Amino acid sequence: MEVSAERLQIGYGDCVVVKDLDIHIGRHEVTSIIGPNGSGKSTVLKALTRLLKYQRGTVCIDGRDLQDFGPKELARRIGVLPQMHSAPADFRVKELVSYGRMPHQGFFARKSPEDERIIESAMRATGTYHLRDKSIHEISGGETQRVWIATVLTQQPEILFLDEPTTYLDISHQLDTMRMVRRLNRETGVGVVMVLHDLSHALEVSDHIVVIKDGKKYSEGTPSEVITSKMLREVYGVGGEIIHIEGRQKPLIAFAELA
Repeated sequence: MEVSAERLQIGYGDCVVVKDLDIHIGRHEVTSIIGPNGSGKSTVLKALTRLLKYQRGTVCIDGRDLQDFGPKELARRIGVLPQMHSAPADFRVKELVSYGRMPHQGFFARKSPEDERIIESAMRATGTYHLRDKSIHEISGGETQRVWIATVLTQQPEILFLDEPTTYLDISHQLDTMRMVRRLNRETGVGVVMVLHDLSHALEVSDHIVVIKDGKKYSEGTPSEVITSKMLREVYGVGGEIIHIEGRQKPLIAFAELA
């Protein structure tokens, strides 16, 4: 599966946010979209997943126009976790996760043994099975984020889109969420597309990175190709060095000062 966009223009009313964007996303990769605040990262993700109508250009899944998919059919191909999401406080964890099966069910259908198996598998994969009988308001922010990811996983999508999945999480839960995302990709083959602010996270878990600056694609490629001192200076306006440490697979970013 491939999601591709060509000459994409996206905006709100008369305000154009993203211009002439080309992007190609493969199923089995972890792709991170990075860039400064207001650069258009989340806007791109919304357009790629039909949460926002684009003004010009095309978005296709395996060569088929995004607009040609019915809601349930699209939900079986891509899963989306927006930046803002909520559920009634009295919902139990398993109840919320089970809603992810709706694209695979008919109206008024009851959960089948296969549905139950997939729901349990998603909770175990995200480390939330032990929370299944708790209500949403009883669990922590990090646990809640895992539950939402489990909910999207029960759709059995080919690509999972996450908009700033570590927002509002402390450092421990941020790292935990990133490790989980990487593990899910490696173990299940599900593709992942994330909007991220933390460049260290993008460097650590991504196969492919797209950099957005002022509504345009600045660069894309592997983490080592994209995250450079030059990019830090030109896109973020900060000085920094990419430090390689013997025995460590991925390098670290050492920020110096405002450029």
